[in-house]
Amino acid sequence: MKIYLACGLTHVPRSEFPAYVNLLQSLAVRLTDMHGIEVKYALQDSDPQLGQKPFADRARLCYAWDKEMVEWADLVVAEASFPSTGLGIELQIACARNTPIIVAFKLDERHKAPPVEYRTPDHDLHSLQLGEGYVSLMALGLPTIAKVLSYRNEADALSKVGAAVDAHRSSSSLLASATVGSQ
Repeated sequence: MKIYLACGLTHVPRSEFPAYVNLLQSLAVRLTDMHGIEVKYALQDSDPQLGQKPFADRARLCYAWDKEMVEWADLVVAEASFPSTGLGIELQIACARNTPIIVAFKLDERHKAPPVEYRTPDHDLHSLQLGEGYVSLMALGLPTIAKVLSYRNEADALSKVGAAVDAHRSSSSLLASATVGSQ
């Protein structure tokens, strides 16, 4: 199995960035070492290489390389604790290819969008539809999302993501066996 570990990086608060990088690296190591899965992710497989390219080429290459990693994957694990246009694009690419997606996010009140009301042009009052306020409803509505899970800390994330990947792999194996058996 091949996994692309998708994530948002641009708007991670800089005070939280080192811990976030550690989480992503730990997830990649856990999935590789404990589950025997090949994992690719931006902090390892595109961002360092982009830094070696001329600035004028970086946006084009970032899109091309990250898109290629999404297309390479059998499963996308999306760490979605922080808002990210790029992550949303990657999720849409995965969905268009019918690639299953596991979405994980940290339960942290500092990252939760508070409720807000607004008025339409005809002056009706409405509440902005935020779902639980962590991950956008648009993203959560993607039809290829296989699992959405929340976690409280790194150990919880490692455990839950590992279990979700194992469950996905088991169900994929059962489905493949059933398909072969019915032919």
